[in-house]
Amino acid sequence: MTVAATPTLTMVGASHRTAAVDLRERLAFPADQAQGVLASLRSQGEALVLSTCNRTEIYVVSPNLRASPAMLADLRGLDPDELHPACYTLADEGAVSHLLRVASGLDSMVLGETQILGQVRDAFDAALAGGTVGRVLGRVLPLALEVGKRARSDTAISRRPLSPSSIAVDLARRTLGDVRPLVALVIGAGDAGHAVARSLRAAGVARILVANRSAERAATLAASVGGEPLPYADLPNGLVESDIIIAATGASDHVLTAPLVSRALDERRGRPLLCIDIAMPRDIDPDVGKLPSVVLRNIDDLEAVCAANLRDRESEIAAVETIVDEGLADYREWKAVEPLLPTIGALYQRAEAIRRAELDRTVPRLKRLSSEDRDMIDVMTAAIVRRLLHTPVAALRARGGDPRAPELAEVAQELFALSAEDTADLSR
Repeated sequence: MTVAATPTLTMVGASHRTAAVDLRERLAFPADQAQGVLASLRSQGEALVLSTCNRTEIYVVSPNLRASPAMLADLRGLDPDELHPACYTLADEGAVSHLLRVASGLDSMVLGETQILGQVRDAFDAALAGGTVGRVLGRVLPLALEVGKRARSDTAISRRPLSPSSIAVDLARRTLGDVRPLVALVIGAGDAGHAVARSLRAAGVARILVANRSAERAATLAASVGGEPLPYADLPNGLVESDIIIAATGASDHVLTAPLVSRALDERRGRPLLCIDIAMPRDIDPDVGKLPSVVLRNIDDLEAVCAANLRDRESEIAAVETIVDEGLADYREWKAVEPLLPTIGALYQRAEAIRRAELDRTVPRLKRLSSEDRDMIDVMTAAIVRRLLHTPVAALRARGGDPRAPELAEVAQELFALSAEDTADLSR
């Protein structure tokens, strides 16, 4: 009787670091296609498909199949010669270390971004649903999620915003203090306007107005954040009511001119007004910044804050690397013992089967036992089994990294009459 060899973990991928956006688009797997890939790989072993806007990676655990650029090219119907230079392949600890770095945000286009952790979780869920998670991915993926969570909770790698929308709101908070009781006006309902509105809502701003040349788009965005649409013709009134104005349109001319803002100031009675322009070309006339009680910030100011925030995040890289190293050490410890786990599991199952059989044979003959007495006997015999097995199981675990560990496992299998079927069932 021998201990089954552990299948090899390999991965192949391409990301923003290696592939241009047009190639990444062709490599991406929509959810339904990812399920098809998992189904095609299920017979080979374990599999995971991680596909985002910035990366496509396939992880495989198999004794026969190795993840490769040729495999990825075949799955996407691409020319292997075109794809090969953009791909990276890793195996075993290298693949695990990479996944831990991905989940922690160290390998993201935006250092420390949080979305990737949810994407790893979604890929895990899809693999579970597809039946392609076994012993290896069943250990590696929860470990990656744990490392990703620790990176964000125990360090500041994700705590300072880097996107223009979130930085604009952060800048408002730095300038005005508590923004929750204030009124904010978002001008523009495109992608940037949506991002700004979501950031304002996340910051707890009490009232959010949305103005856009398309009343329908303004209403849709306002409804999505619990805000209020502002007719474009009422923009002057919005300038009077608001404390914060964030402009994010695609207009080619200034949306807010100095005369327009100046007229609104007459009705504001000296209340300060913060204007943040994240558009390019600019939405707000630079002369607005010269008006009394107005503070104007533009995209260059945001880039300066972004650079400062990035430096703050970069200072956390070493702390996150430590968490990744600890996760990798956990994997090494698990992998050292992992070949012995089927024997250990079968040992416990064998002992429990014997215990249960003896209870079933003996307890019914003890007519005067109460239900409480039966429960006590059950607990007592289970404790005896655990204590008897503790020493041999501890010995097996302690020899996990020993080259002779498989021989020790064979001895244990012979001593406790464990069949090949017993251990095979637990090695899947």
